[in-house]
Amino acid sequence: MIDISTLTKTGAWKLEDAGDGIGFLVFDLPEEKLNKLSETVLEDLDRILTELDKDSELKALVVWGGKPDSGVFIAGADINEIRSVNDSNTATLKAGLGQSVLHKLHTMKAVTIAAIDGMCLGGGTELALACDLRVASHSPKTKIGLPEVQLGILPGFGGTQRLPRLIGISSALPVILGGKPVDFRKAFKIGMVDQVTYPGLLRQAAIDLAKAAIDGGGKSYTPRKRNRNKFIMRLLEWLPPGRALIRRQARKDIDRRAGPHYPAPYRALEAVLAGSRLSLEEGLKHEAKLVGELIASSVCKNLIDLFLTSEEARRGSKSSGEKPAADEACTTSGAHVGLLGAGVMGGGLAALMARKGFRVRMKDIGREALSLGFRKIAELYRGRVKRRRMKRSDADNCIARISGTTEYTGLGKSPIVLEAVVENMDIKKTVLAEVEACVSEDTVFASNTSALSINELQSAATCPERVVGLHFFNPVDRMPLVEVIRGEKTSDEAVAAVEAFARKLGKVPVRCSDGPGFLVNRVLGPYLNEAVRLFEEGYSPTAIDACIKRFGMPMGPFELIDEVGLDVAAKVGIILHEAFGERARPPELLAKLKENPEALGKKTGRGFYVHEGKNTSPNSEMLRLGGTGGSDFKPDAPELWVKRLVYPMVNECVRALEEGIVEKASDADLAMVFGTGFAPFRGGPLRYADSLGVAQVLDGLQSLREPRLAPCERMEIMAARGERFYDASTGQVAGSGGQKEAVESAS
Repeated sequence: MIDISTLTKTGAWKLEDAGDGIGFLVFDLPEEKLNKLSETVLEDLDRILTELDKDSELKALVVWGGKPDSGVFIAGADINEIRSVNDSNTATLKAGLGQSVLHKLHTMKAVTIAAIDGMCLGGGTELALACDLRVASHSPKTKIGLPEVQLGILPGFGGTQRLPRLIGISSALPVILGGKPVDFRKAFKIGMVDQVTYPGLLRQAAIDLAKAAIDGGGKSYTPRKRNRNKFIMRLLEWLPPGRALIRRQARKDIDRRAGPHYPAPYRALEAVLAGSRLSLEEGLKHEAKLVGELIASSVCKNLIDLFLTSEEARRGSKSSGEKPAADEACTTSGAHVGLLGAGVMGGGLAALMARKGFRVRMKDIGREALSLGFRKIAELYRGRVKRRRMKRSDADNCIARISGTTEYTGLGKSPIVLEAVVENMDIKKTVLAEVEACVSEDTVFASNTSALSINELQSAATCPERVVGLHFFNPVDRMPLVEVIRGEKTSDEAVAAVEAFARKLGKVPVRCSDGPGFLVNRVLGPYLNEAVRLFEEGYSPTAIDACIKRFGMPMGPFELIDEVGLDVAAKVGIILHEAFGERARPPELLAKLKENPEALGKKTGRGFYVHEGKNTSPNSEMLRLGGTGGSDFKPDAPELWVKRLVYPMVNECVRALEEGIVEKASDADLAMVFGTGFAPFRGGPLRYADSLGVAQVLDGLQSLREPRLAPCERMEIMAARGERFYDASTGQVAGSGGQKEAVESAS
C-alpha cells in the first residue's frame, strides 16, 4: 500500500496494512484528547483518499479511531471553527468542502467501512454514513448521533441526505431533529450500523466484514436482509402524500418542542424532505446552503457559546486550581455519600446519586420522614422505567444502594455529607455540629440551601474550611444547574471536591461567592416582584405569561411563582429585602398571598392558576385580588412588560458581577439559562444586553423612573464607554482572555 505520511500535514492519519487488500485508516489527531474534523484534517483526508483510490491493491478501507482511551470515535467538526464563521456564503463553502471530502469515501472503488468504538457525533457520524458499511462496538460508551440542531445548525456534511436514504425518513427524523445520540442497540435496530460486536473483537469484526464484502459483491454487498414491511414503508415515505403527512406531523412536534425562535429543526426538516425528491448531489447542495444560513445567525452563535461555557463547567477549567487528590474520593464509583434530610428534595437527591453509582446513607429524624423519602425515590424510578429511560432491574439495583437511618451511624466513611434539611439556619447549624462529631476532619459538608448564608453557617463549624454551599434546583433529576457557594473560610480543596461531585452527578456547577440569594434567586427576585406589581397595577397575569413565553422563557413569571410556591417566593423576597433594602421590597400582595395555606401554587392545586392534573386555568379568586378586581384588565403592553421584567434581571446580573458574586459574565448567563430557562437562543441576560446594546438597557431602565429599578454604576460606566460583556467577533468574555477551550462534543 502507498505511503500517506507525506500527505498529512496534521499527522492525524496513518495507514495500516491488515493484509488481503484491507487497509486501516487510523485517525489520531496529535496533542488532542479527542478526534475532531477540523478544516486542515479534512484537507489531509481529501489528499489521502484521492491517492488511495488510485491504489489497485486496496480492496477495502476501514476507518479506525486512534484514541481508544478517550471513549470517543470522532467528536465531530471543530466547533470553534464553526463559531468563527460569520458569513453565510463562507459557511456554505466550508460545508461543501466537508461534503466533497466525505463523498470520496462514498465513491471510492474500494469498500469503505467505519469501525465505531465510543461516541460518534456530528461530522463523525456523517463520515460513518458516507462509508459503505458500519460496525460498532457493544459498549455503553458507543453512541451515534447528529446533535447539530442543539447548536442552532443542521448536519452539514451530508447527514440530512445520507441518513434518510439509509434507514428511511421516519427513522431518520427523530435522530436529526431530536439531536440526541442513540446507543449501539438502537443504532443496529434502525439500521444505522450493520453489525455489533464486543470492543475487543471490533478490529477482527471489521476485517471479517471487509472480507465478506470483497467476496460478496464489493460495494453492493448488504450484510442484512431487508424487512419487507420496512421496504413498503420507505416506499410510501418517498411518495408525495407520504411526505406531506410526515411534514405535518414533524412540524407539529417541532412547534411543541422548539418553537419559532429555533429555526434549525425546521431547516433540517426542509433539507430531509427536499432530499427525497432530489438527487444526492442536489440534496447536498441544498443542505450546504441551509446550514450556511444558520451558521451566520445570532441563534447559532449564542447556542454554541452556551455549549462551550457549559462544557468548560462540566469538565473543569485547567486554571481553576483544582487538585485531583481533593476530589478523588467524591467521584469514586461506589463511594459512600451521607444525605441529611429525606423530604422531596432529599429523595430526589438520593435517587440521582444512587443512579450515578454512589452508595447513599439517608438520615432523618423519624421513620415516617424516611418512608416519605423512599416513596419519592420509588416514584422517580417508576417514572424512568415507564418512560423506558431505565430497566426495572437497574432501578432495583439503585434502590439497593440506598439505606436509611434515624441516627448518625454509617456516615464515618463518607467523603461528603450533603445536607438537605428544612431551610432554617438554627436547624442547619445544629445538624452541622452533630454530624461533625461523627465524620472525619476531611469530610466535606455541603449545604443544599437556596438562600441562607454559608458564612453564617461556617460560624457553627469546627472545620469551617470544609463547609460549602451546593444549591440544587428542583426537580433535581431534570435541572442541570448547581450553584457552588464559597464561604469566606471555604478551602480550595472543598470547592474542587464538591464541583467534581456535581459533575459526577451530571450537573453543571457554577461558582458563586456567598451573598443573599446567591445568583439565581437574587436575579429572579426583581423579576418576580415586578410581575406581581404589574398584576397589582391591573395587567393580566395570563397575558404577561404569554408575552414572556413569546420572549423565549419556558414559562411566565406567574407560572413560575406557582411552580416554586408562593410561600417560597415570599420567603426569598424577605431575605433579599433584608439584604438590599427598599429596592428589593416585595409587593404587598405577595406577602399577603403566602398567608393562605390552600393557595400556595402548584403544590396545593391553586395559586395564580388552578392546577388539575396536567390542565391549568386562571384562578378567578386570585384575579379578583388584582388592580381591576377581576374586571377588564388594562390593554396589553408587551414592550413595557419586557422592560419591567427582563431589564431588571440584566441589571441584577451586572450588580452580581460588580460585587464579585460571580467571576465573569459567562457564569451569570450560564446560571440563568440552566437554572431558570432564560431564553437559550438569546444566550442569557448579559448576551441579550449585548445584542441590544448596554446603552439601550440603561435608557430603558431610566425611562421607567422607578428608584428600585435604577441601573447600577457599572452599567452606567459600560454604556458611557460603549463597552460589551462579550467580544463581538469571538463571543468570548470581553477583557478576560476568553473562555478556555472546551471539549467539542455534545453531552
